[in-house]
Amino acid sequence: MYEKPNKDGSPSKEPLDSLSLDEQFDKVEEVSIIELEELADALELILDLQPHVCVIRGTDYPCIFCEKRCDVGECKEIRVMRGKGLKTINSSMLSLNFEKRDAFEDYLISKLVRELTREKLNLVNPEEGYDITLFFKQEDRWRKDEIIVFILGLFDKVKTLMPEAKAVVNTWIRNKVKDFQRKETLKKMRE
Repeated sequence: MYEKPNKDGSPSKEPLDSLSLDEQFDKVEEVSIIELEELADALELILDLQPHVCVIRGTDYPCIFCEKRCDVGECKEIRVMRGKGLKTINSSMLSLNFEKRDAFEDYLISKLVRELTREKLNLVNPEEGYDITLFFKQEDRWRKDEIIVFILGLFDKVKTLMPEAKAVVNTWIRNKVKDFQRKETLKKMRE
């Protein structure tokens, strides 16, 4: 069962079932400028890709997916505060995390981020422990600036859309409770 973290970040013993969608949900922590600058620098490196013909396959196969990691592919790991990346000569992957406080936010972020990026970027199954994993191939290097701006903007977009999504759910819950109470009142009046 998911445990809601305490204010100091330590795990709480409060079970998921007792969590409520309180009105404080819009106090999402902001991603710092330093984190975004670090991510932008990492993206510059991750998107610095070149065409490469695989010696084994004879095509421009993405080295990141090759099961025979050769020295030519030059696989490097890149770590940033919000995630990590893997880069080869002609392809790379970036796994990112977003700020979440409970299982409901985790669910909303997974759906929201996937929809926001679906049309714009190549997605692969998220690496365990991350909200999203993006795949880049050497053809994407021409869109480097556009991709960097889009990914950095994701953090702001998620921050602004999360309160809206929770407000919609809170309103739906309130309306359902009022509807239930109305039906119960009518039922008692008929008896």
